[in-house]
Amino acid sequence: MNESLSFVDSSGMPERVRVLDYGVDEQPAPASGFRTRTIRLEDGRLFLQRRLLPAYTTRAESVDALEAEIRAGLTLVRTFMEVSYPPEFTRLAGYGIEVEQPFLLLDLPRDGRTLAERAGALMLSAEQKKFESSLFRALRLLQWAGLVHRSISPATVRWDGSRVQLTSFGSADREGRPRQRMGSLPWAPPEQREGVGTNDHRDDIWSAGQLVYFVAHAREPSGTRMPPVAGPVRDELLKDVFAERAEQRPDARTMLRRIAAPDPWDDLGRPSDPLSTGRARFAELLADKGPSAWPVAPAGVWGEPEQPDHAAPEPDVRPDERGGPYEQLGSGWPRRRGRSGPGRRGFGGRRAGEGG
Repeated sequence: MNESLSFVDSSGMPERVRVLDYGVDEQPAPASGFRTRTIRLEDGRLFLQRRLLPAYTTRAESVDALEAEIRAGLTLVRTFMEVSYPPEFTRLAGYGIEVEQPFLLLDLPRDGRTLAERAGALMLSAEQKKFESSLFRALRLLQWAGLVHRSISPATVRWDGSRVQLTSFGSADREGRPRQRMGSLPWAPPEQREGVGTNDHRDDIWSAGQLVYFVAHAREPSGTRMPPVAGPVRDELLKDVFAERAEQRPDARTMLRRIAAPDPWDDLGRPSDPLSTGRARFAELLADKGPSAWPVAPAGVWGEPEQPDHAAPEPDVRPDERGGPYEQLGSGWPRRRGRSGPGRRGFGGRRAGEGG
């Protein structure tokens, strides 16, 4: 095959690479203008390509969905560029717009199937707890990025037995923007179906609660209110999740607390440590040597005790309420500014070694 592919990568750099192989198109959703296939490039990279068929490039809803997925992908990449990218989300690798068939490139999804493909496969109690923890962790990370997915359902959530992965960000939008009328029962909350108010992180909480019911019963819920799922424990988890309005529902942080799961925000504010693996190994070697590894220092030899190097925790506020760390992209989507302090650019935002 002697065909080249031109695209812009997720960092904004243009690329032109020869294509070695195109995979077979996956079975499309009914009436969908998108086609999905694998694509292998000459440099060895393997991506999932979602392209819009020419007949649909004049349909506003199809173009809007493609652009929304690109914007959401760029927001996630730029939000988590200083830390490891969360495995709970598919990752945008690149996109091409000014072509006959506009497309985006995604890193291959993790192993596992969508919940829709697992239909009828009942989760046992221990697996349900892992699923709930990973699901609400993903929503907490979306909140950090200032995004609302708006189409969480069995068709858009993958599960590999240990982690969820949210896919299909073609309906995603920024928190605080006016809602659009979209979705249907049981997955979309009332205010989203009505198209009133502004996007709220807790819109996705409704959808996630429906998924908790779905995996517990291996069938789609019905109606607007959920019956008891699995006794008092699950009832307590879903308390107020199906309230009529978003402000009446718990947020993702509250949901994580209800299942005694850690809050990922606690780690996101800390600079990454490229030497963490070496430090851990060093600690193991010291532990093997026992107390004799270090001599006991006489009192006062080392001067005043060292102050802890961690800062006080930041208040728990939404990313778009943080004045300092965020700036607006040209499209109006927020991205995090570089954080002062230790990191790849040294201290105070300067590159290591710069003067002044």
